Amino acid sequence: VLMRSSAKSACGTEMEDLYDHVERKQCDCLNGDESFPLSNAIDREAREDDEKFLKSDCDAQLLLHIAFQQIVKIHSIVIYTCQKHRAVGPKKIALFVNKPHLDFSSCESEKTSQEMELTDDLLDGRPLELKFTSFQNVSSLSILVKGNMSGDEDEPTIISKLSFLGFTTNIEGRKRTLEEQKAASAGDWLNPK
Repeated sequence: VLMRSSAKSACGTEMEDLYDHVERKQCDCLNGDESFPLSNAIDREAREDDEKFLKSDCDAQLLLHIAFQQIVKIHSIVIYTCQKHRAVGPKKIALFVNKPHLDFSSCESEKTSQEMELTDDLLDGRPLELKFTSFQNVSSLSILVKGNMSGDEDEPTIISKLSFLGFTTNIEGRKRTLEEQKAASAGDWLNPK
């Protein structure tokens, strides 16, 4: 599986895999099989193992909540389902920006940021470009998987890998990371006024 750590957008700006900005402890999956959790699809180490994947529990639907540590701009999403499970890879998905408390019933009444119908060849790990203007100030992303390639509502959906390509944003007043604090402290110490 080719999971790029960075890529260029259409305007030539360097994008990054936003993995390091995902707040994994705040991520959640509704209707996920506990034996095949969301972490199998989003954790860097699990991405390399086709035997680890996310699987829905009692039917084809999944509702994923991805939280970010800071505001990000998402340019593309990468959804990969290995060839072995491609027949039950996601087909119809709906994306919701900054709606972390959605459940299956509230998804029906909420306005989506974007809906996508995937084809078999789009599940090969290539970046799927989003409507970039709708994904500018993202603190969380909810992904509703409405169905899978089998067309059978009772057949579980499988996602092998899931990642996001985009940019981080620098917002005035945001809390600096420990590394940024140390660098600033070292700079202050080395350059006294």
